[in-house]
Amino acid sequence: MSLVYILGMAGSGKTTLTAKFSEWLEKNGEIVKRVNLDPGVVQLPYKPDFDVREIVNLQELMRREGLGPNGGLLRANEIMLQNINVISSRINELSKNASYILIDTPGQLELFAFRELGSKVISSLSSLNSVGIFLIDALNLVRASDVVMAVLLTLAIRFHLDIDVVMIINKIDTTDQKPVYLLRQFFANPKVFMEEITRENGGIIGEMTMQLVDVLREFLPPSRIVAISALKMDNLDDLFSIIHDVFCGCGDLM
Repeated sequence: MSLVYILGMAGSGKTTLTAKFSEWLEKNGEIVKRVNLDPGVVQLPYKPDFDVREIVNLQELMRREGLGPNGGLLRANEIMLQNINVISSRINELSKNASYILIDTPGQLELFAFRELGSKVISSLSSLNSVGIFLIDALNLVRASDVVMAVLLTLAIRFHLDIDVVMIINKIDTTDQKPVYLLRQFFANPKVFMEEITRENGGIIGEMTMQLVDVLREFLPPSRIVAISALKMDNLDDLFSIIHDVFCGCGDLM
């Protein structure tokens, strides 16, 4: 049984991927459970097997306590932390009859990835195989410096949550192949990538970025570049393959 945490910035396609990838997995013979951990979502394109809105619903919370959206999200986060045992118990129960559990995390990345909630959820379920999928919107990868920021975020998430995290480019159907090209150069051809950085940024900013690239390449394991369209269900076989490789440690991640 494997837990797949689907992470990403707001609008990166986490909920769509949860719906479409679970559908793809079931068509390929897997038993899949779906978990929604976003208390603020209004509509879901899938039927969750556990929905955190059973514990706290952002809209109801805002009305009840007179909070705005940001204050409401932070308060909802507190309530989820207070009920961490309930959340982990419900997910553990689902694991008894599933080959994969897809966990749709909150729309705001920082609420799960960089606050206490994410690490608490993951540590409470540490007996289960876990991997993080960090979705990057292809439209946000137009420059080499965008790639540096995406890789930096991936590494930060991995350190904070203490699980393997794989960066996946989403919405590849909305753009050309430049995001894939830039990311491939980062891992496989640093000289070409550094030339891109130099063209974009001169002076001290360029020097700082190049030093950062060296550090990131040292600490982030090389990975195959997987680019998908969650909406159109394109290349989900590649996503499944790299998840499988992470869990078994038997694949070529390059």
